[in-house]
Amino acid sequence: MGKPKLWTKDFINITTISFFIFLAFYILLTALPIQLTKEFGGGADQAGLLLTLFLIAAIVIRPFAGKWVSGGSQKKILIYSAAAFFVATLFYPFVSNIWALYILRILHGITFGIITTVKGTISAEIIPDSRRGEGLSWFSLAMGLAMVVGPVIGLNLANIRAYNTAYILCIVISVVNIILSMVIHVPEQKQSEKASIASKGFNLNDLVDKKAAPFALVVFILACAYSGIASFLALYAQEIDLVKAASTFFILYAGLMFVFRPFTGVWADRYGANKIVYPCIILFAIGMVMLSLPQTAVIMIVAGAIIGIGYGSVTPILQTQVISSVEKHRVGIANSLFFNSMDLGMAIGAFVLGIAANSFGYSSVFISGIVLIVVGGFAYFALAGRKKTEDRHVVEEYN
Repeated sequence: MGKPKLWTKDFINITTISFFIFLAFYILLTALPIQLTKEFGGGADQAGLLLTLFLIAAIVIRPFAGKWVSGGSQKKILIYSAAAFFVATLFYPFVSNIWALYILRILHGITFGIITTVKGTISAEIIPDSRRGEGLSWFSLAMGLAMVVGPVIGLNLANIRAYNTAYILCIVISVVNIILSMVIHVPEQKQSEKASIASKGFNLNDLVDKKAAPFALVVFILACAYSGIASFLALYAQEIDLVKAASTFFILYAGLMFVFRPFTGVWADRYGANKIVYPCIILFAIGMVMLSLPQTAVIMIVAGAIIGIGYGSVTPILQTQVISSVEKHRVGIANSLFFNSMDLGMAIGAFVLGIAANSFGYSSVFISGIVLIVVGGFAYFALAGRKKTEDRHVVEEYN
């Protein structure tokens, strides 16, 4: 009997929606701080607050979004959130001061938190259960591609002060998302499942599902470690005159991530997640050790390749485990927990490691990262690795 089909029209549509959401996110992420400092007279701390406010808004709304998605019409929520995301982008060309921009970023962060929760949940519904690791690996590559393309577009347009062009592009992208949301077919939950969600008041279990929490904790710890690279590698490279090597680091990181993610997803489905997660964590640690050493261009570039395989491959596998650990009607809540764990890890990690960098230098960031990765590995072994999700203990509910 052949494999169930993965690349359906609906899977392609939801993956395209994901790409466009994050493309707009990364265009704005690079263009807005430049406009704030160049045209609004803001400082670096105020520019950093743009991302902080956006992520806090997304993190706060996601638990509620997870409950809405689990108990309501996923297609309607997708359409409404895509429309809200579009409306928020309409205001960027008209913002003329920092405070208005802060308010807009909060509102846009709310729409982002909802749409990222619902599109992740829909992808889990569309992907065949037996190919979930492979499907989510391909699905997550949409975000990876946007991570590479978006900053290039945003930076180039901002450098020539074509801010409105960047914002109009985001508006067009958002319109396309609305159209795709309207034509996609989403498998509807059974009424009994909706009723079981709706009948319960909002409680702690809607924030942190006990079955998914161990995997989410590992996601949080590893994201804390990676935040040191995302936030400080470029500054470190400037300090030691290895800016070109740092650029190559991120290019190789993205390239190896693109090459390996589909394969690691298939292997996780075939051989079990544990056999993929442990090697990925070890590779991530090796790459971080290389960054903590006295740097040359070769060391930094090779570290980028290794981390691209390690950390770049492990996140969709952990997302698969988060989703597979819960009942079908709680996938929305599980997705909310996954994304919040990653965003909180990035936000808290960048803040704490920034203090370490100011006090002890940039090398302390990567040494701290090694410790965090080791802790994450032990946490996976102690909390998540013993859970036999690869034995499909909840698959019966999905069939």
